[in-house]
Amino acid sequence: MFATALLTALLGCTGPGSYAPGPCDDVNAALGITVCLHSIPDNPTWNVIAGPAATDDVVRLASYMTPAQDDAPLPTLFVNQNIFPLHYDMLTQAFPDLYAGLTWDEYGTMVTDGANRTYYAGDISERQDADGTTWYSFIVWEKPADATTTPTLAQVTEAWTALTERFQVADLVYVPYTETQEATAATWVNAPFEIRNVDSDVSYEPYTEATGYGTVRMYTLDELDAATEAGDYGYQDVLVLDEAPLDLERVVAGVVTGTRQGALSHVNVRAAARGTPNCFIADPFTTLASWEGQLVRFTCGAEDWSISAATEEEAQAWWDAIRPDPVSIPTPDMEWQALEPLLEAPTGTEGERATNLARYGAKGSNLATLYQRIPSEYQLPGFLVPFYYYDQFMRSHTWTVDLGAGEMEATFQDTLDAWLADTTFRSDAGVRREKLQALRDAIMASDVDAETIAAVVDEARIVHGDDTVMLRFRSSSNAEDALEFSGAGLYTSESACVADEVDGDATGPSLCDPDKDDERTVTAALTTVWASLWTMGAFEERDWYGIDHGLTAMGVLAYTRVEDEQANAVAFTGNPGAEDDRFLVEAQVGEYDVVSAPAGVYPETTLVTITDGEVTKILRVDTSSERESGEWVLDDAEVTELSELLSEIQDTFPLDVEAPSGTTILLDTEWKVEADGQLIIKQVRPFLRDDDALLGT
Repeated sequence: MFATALLTALLGCTGPGSYAPGPCDDVNAALGITVCLHSIPDNPTWNVIAGPAATDDVVRLASYMTPAQDDAPLPTLFVNQNIFPLHYDMLTQAFPDLYAGLTWDEYGTMVTDGANRTYYAGDISERQDADGTTWYSFIVWEKPADATTTPTLAQVTEAWTALTERFQVADLVYVPYTETQEATAATWVNAPFEIRNVDSDVSYEPYTEATGYGTVRMYTLDELDAATEAGDYGYQDVLVLDEAPLDLERVVAGVVTGTRQGALSHVNVRAAARGTPNCFIADPFTTLASWEGQLVRFTCGAEDWSISAATEEEAQAWWDAIRPDPVSIPTPDMEWQALEPLLEAPTGTEGERATNLARYGAKGSNLATLYQRIPSEYQLPGFLVPFYYYDQFMRSHTWTVDLGAGEMEATFQDTLDAWLADTTFRSDAGVRREKLQALRDAIMASDVDAETIAAVVDEARIVHGDDTVMLRFRSSSNAEDALEFSGAGLYTSESACVADEVDGDATGPSLCDPDKDDERTVTAALTTVWASLWTMGAFEERDWYGIDHGLTAMGVLAYTRVEDEQANAVAFTGNPGAEDDRFLVEAQVGEYDVVSAPAGVYPETTLVTITDGEVTKILRVDTSSERESGEWVLDDAEVTELSELLSEIQDTFPLDVEAPSGTTILLDTEWKVEADGQLIIKQVRPFLRDDDALLGT
């Protein structure tokens, strides 16, 4: 799937058990550390890459990858567990020319997607029986909730054959690690390898011995993806799952799984890194049923687990201890009423830029600062709507709500003030989810006062000159696009048509776009963007970073909507996942989102070398899923134009913050190629790369 143009990196065999130098050797030599190896001929070599295990019956372990497709860019390799507990980090940091810009979803597809996987991947474990007998096993990862990804006999045989050629310490035994794998393997006849099920007598197994506080939430794996997408759980919850998932990116207070976890599963590695409890308990849905929905103190101990009721004060103290240092946000200016064209907001000094941030929010202020420093042909006409109008709306609109003393009429702002002071709301994700959804529904069902609509319509007419130009209203809060808190993807954008707002009816189609059956009113766009400040996902993300919700406010960046674009692109002034200062450019055809595309849709990836402001090398890493091999979304001329403008932006865009020690500030930018081929930049924000955390350090 990825970087097939770089297949020349494949290792060449020079004889049984002997292999020509390969990509791991090159990386190891360049970095001066052993990142990975292509062969494990003996125990001393195994000792180099194997790391300690989290289970009683495993002594040491390491992970592997081996090709599942002929065009897989890397040959069989064994990852140094002591440097890179996660394959993903190894791929993106050690092999940026192959996997720059690789996302978690793409990685998951690459190693688990049934017959379409690029690699087989999993763990090799050194095990010891009760009688002291040592043996070695391997597992093959799948998506436990998706039976179509369960490896077949032919696939496991292919992985075993490749591993056996290069792992010469001992014979490898296949260990199914999910219930589906066990059931599938039980049907196999004449497998060329030994198969053992190792968990039949185990009822409890700790992976991270720790104590956590949270509300018990129970999900089947079939329910988990939807709950994750909706932000239904977070760092204040202990998850109880019927089976162990391959990964769980969201921070939680603890994890219990009803099947044993792979020792190097991402759930296991992440819990260990965070110091949160993680263990296997047989039949946890039955065992813990009486605790569902309750706030608890939960411990995964060395020999057993324990659970007890917890107070909100105890839980809050623990949550405060595990969260990162609180992030401060600018205090919003709720008095400033002037709407401002992007080219007229003063941005010449640090003080002026700080004033804009307090009035209009980060996204709009950043774009105004950028547009005043680049040629006009790369800009979209636009203007800024200040926090004042959001604040007036929230303080003047009421709804019927129970704030603890029975139903009453309260403003939206009074409601939020009451909820934010309510310990149950702050500690119970289920309560928060229900209340925030009701609030958003009420906001989006409300009218906007005539003064606000008139101000926005008048400014749109000044800037765009035509009521039938479709606009794009984008979030511009004071809790996004900042160095310590990007807020990427948390808030909502919406299209708006002035003609639909002023036409005196509520029937479509839109006067700005006849293809839209419904009207796209300014009212609907404003309330949609404002309401998105209070999505569950946005609240949870801000809460984890200790942001004061009472200070958050939503402004609006409004500019011309680009229609029928040829391409979308995201570009960084360096590689965000590796210490690599080449520009990273990812592009996708048409209206496909580069970052949040449908499953199986991935962008083209390009690394660009810049010398003295000019492009000196273009390295094509990967083709878009929507293009044939060798066909590019952005041709070399477009990549060059974008990159050289981005180099100019890097030199001229003012950063009013300094990078902390061990970090690098990159610029994260979004672009479009319009229908006529014109390149447009539509967003810029700082991105903090933690260089000290790279390369497994």
